[in-house]
Amino acid sequence: MIHNKQLGVNGQQLSAQLVAARQALVDNSDGQKIDVPGVGREVSAVYEQLRNAAEYAQEHLLIQRAIRRFYVRNLSFFTHSHVDPKVVAKELIIELIQAAYIENGSQPIEVVDQLAEIISQNYDNYWRLKEAGVKHGVAQSWMLDVLSVGSERLITPNAIQEVFVQFAYRHYSTVLNKEMFVRSGDTEANYEASLYVSIYRSLFKTDISSVRYDMQKLYAVSDANITEYIKFQENIDKIFESDLTDKITHYINKYGAPLRVLKNLVLNDDSVGEILHHKDRFLAAYVAQIGKEYREARRKLNEGLFKSIVFLLITKTIIGVAIEVPYDIVITGSIIYLPLIVNLLSPVVYMVALRLGLKLPSAANTRAMQQYVDNMLYGEVSQVNVYHKIEKKTYPVGFRIAFIVLSLLIFGEVTNLLIQLQFNIVQGGIFFIFFATANFLGFRLSRIVRELELVTNRTGLLAALRDFLYMPFILLGQWLSEKYKQVNIVALVLDTIIEMPLKTVLRLIRQWTEFINERRDEI
Repeated sequence: MIHNKQLGVNGQQLSAQLVAARQALVDNSDGQKIDVPGVGREVSAVYEQLRNAAEYAQEHLLIQRAIRRFYVRNLSFFTHSHVDPKVVAKELIIELIQAAYIENGSQPIEVVDQLAEIISQNYDNYWRLKEAGVKHGVAQSWMLDVLSVGSERLITPNAIQEVFVQFAYRHYSTVLNKEMFVRSGDTEANYEASLYVSIYRSLFKTDISSVRYDMQKLYAVSDANITEYIKFQENIDKIFESDLTDKITHYINKYGAPLRVLKNLVLNDDSVGEILHHKDRFLAAYVAQIGKEYREARRKLNEGLFKSIVFLLITKTIIGVAIEVPYDIVITGSIIYLPLIVNLLSPVVYMVALRLGLKLPSAANTRAMQQYVDNMLYGEVSQVNVYHKIEKKTYPVGFRIAFIVLSLLIFGEVTNLLIQLQFNIVQGGIFFIFFATANFLGFRLSRIVRELELVTNRTGLLAALRDFLYMPFILLGQWLSEKYKQVNIVALVLDTIIEMPLKTVLRLIRQWTEFINERRDEI
């Protein structure tokens, strides 16, 4: 048995790039760091937890979203007013520290000047986009995408992620049969760009903001020619939402477990670049990482359950106070408690029951992922055979009609049950909205397990029946989720009624504290 079999070409590139990236990320502990007084830190951190629960975003996107909200509050997008980019940059660092996104004393003072340059460039570019005829909302979105991600990358560099994206792209370029995805009319460039975007979407769960920033950097796109710049940004929008990208993303999602585990090993273990050249040591580390992923999946399931319940309770409370309770009082003269309690508890009970039914992958799954990575890095045989050929399946039209009819019957039976419980039309509508939302959130929660599966467990008869009964609610929840993301009422309320006044007050308190300290030092 050969224990230290030589790495393949892609593995060698990964090893060399990881070593170089790790050396570049060595922290220079010398120099002055930004230190922020602790006034208001607890309040700010608690608010961010509440705000993040209301948005239900991926955990790794939270700091990016917080940066984006900061710029929305602190930059003017309707009048080209003068802003001091250094003041804005310093306030951003202070706010991120107070909200516990970054550690106090971790940022060098030079980062303020670097951030100021990014802010100035992108803010000026926004007005150039508008002058070129780009609609206000589109120009603002493009600018905030690039500015928020660029700021995040400066504050929390992730060169290792960029290395792994390149590795994954080379891997999938080799093992995927392009002909399975490309249709007539799709060009070579479209496929390459879609594959790149699909890797971000499936392996890193990033949004279009990160894709826009990274592809702009990858292609070295300049805004000197604003017309060409606009065409590039429009193309990013089209590629991100294209059918080709969706098809590749779904395929990588289904078979992406081995690379997800490898990605986390690469991001968390500084020695991977060196031990890649020693097969046994690397595979032992990889298997250990799989165990960590299973434990982390259990934690994410529990944490996701908690966040989902908080999200549902916050949203339900606001809607209950704003709609359900006033409707009861106006129509009946009193609050009807049974529908109110059912609407509040049924989604929560469903989420808890779903969590108890989710099981982690088996030992066979661990062996399959280990074999995949072994062949990928050290094997000489192409891994195309791992991926099943995409076959366009056609089903009788009657299947679709039967599904629609049965879905309507399920909704009808639930409606009948609600009527027997004396639900009125408003209470019934709220029940469907929140129970469907809980089903969709539960479906997203189950992805935590599915994303670690290379060997898929077969679904039994009872499980298949359960999935069918809940499928109409999942589809309704997905539709509602898309609409909710477009107009997130809860987030809007928090941003305008709570966040803006809260952050303003905290800033004034901090500035007052600094003023008093200076006066004291002068005595």
